[in-house]
Amino acid sequence: MSFTNILLILIMLVLLPTLSGYGLGRLLRVDGKLSDAVIMGYLLLWTVIQIMSVPVTLMKGSFRLIAWTTAAVLIAFAAVGITAFIKQGKSSEKSKDKTEKLSVYALILAVGCIAFTLFIVYKIISLYHFDADDTRYVVNAVDIVRTDKILLTDPTSGTGFTLRYGDFYKDLVSSWSVFLAYAGYMTRLSPTIAAHTVLHVLLYLLIICLYWKLSGVLIPETEERDRSSRLEGRCIMVYLVQLLIAYGYYSVQSSETFILTRLWQGKAMAAGFGVPLLFLMGLRLYEKPDRKSLWAILLLAEFSLCHMSAMGIVIAAIVTAVMSFCIAIAKKKPLVLILGMLCCIPSAAYFVIGRMVDFYKFITG
Repeated sequence: MSFTNILLILIMLVLLPTLSGYGLGRLLRVDGKLSDAVIMGYLLLWTVIQIMSVPVTLMKGSFRLIAWTTAAVLIAFAAVGITAFIKQGKSSEKSKDKTEKLSVYALILAVGCIAFTLFIVYKIISLYHFDADDTRYVVNAVDIVRTDKILLTDPTSGTGFTLRYGDFYKDLVSSWSVFLAYAGYMTRLSPTIAAHTVLHVLLYLLIICLYWKLSGVLIPETEERDRSSRLEGRCIMVYLVQLLIAYGYYSVQSSETFILTRLWQGKAMAAGFGVPLLFLMGLRLYEKPDRKSLWAILLLAEFSLCHMSAMGIVIAAIVTAVMSFCIAIAKKKPLVLILGMLCCIPSAAYFVIGRMVDFYKFITG
């Protein structure tokens, strides 16, 4: 891996998604932190790829059209984020509030949590893993970059694609391989190297950001809880979550195993990132069901789960529908249920498209 590759990784997969997520947060009037910006940036990236992939695949269009359009959208939102950051920096210089000092115990827990995270990252890099499902995800991504087309080659035989390829309808409506191809193409790496060595680490850190945000919701600010005690509780929660991940190898199909061994695959991200994200959005919506920005982020999450896996299409719709129904009953607001059903439209649309392709394959033999 050359210096150019490393620079492109930092720009295209770290800096640009973060700045675009910050810009999206400014437009939605979300007062988020760095973890919010990273999460929203990747949700935006996945949503754009997902929306474009199905029509481009069916029309046999160019993959590079998706790649550069996605980059252009991220750059546009990043420009908004940079502008907002500069304005915020000028205003914050005028009013500097005194920050409360953290206790020594809180600092020790924070350093320990970061150290444990880096230890798991080291293990992810050093304990390299190959998986049979790479014959779908990674092979499709390599073929996309090579041919500039999507789903033209049957990954099981290397021959020209036919509808008899059993997983076509899944890969059509859940275009995770296009994201792997995007990561490889934009960093000038093979999608295989980008998936195994780069995305595995970045996506794991993204999951940790998500659990950090979840800890903030579960351990809110109160008059009895000062800044140090809240930080202690959040660090302990994230540490325990990572402890469960590190020792969760009770089955080759467990979500912990997926996170540690093959996070670059879409179904692993749906289990390790998508489902906790829906619960985070449910908790936030329960507190503020009238906040439109939260519903917009939930819609991005729905597209992202559809992008990750065909399983994510169904899970996203079921969890969102049940969550919206419960919040509507608890808050006595029927509008919440309507908004929840509207957020389920992506899942319904991609489910119908996938079933139509599967049915056509069945009747044509």
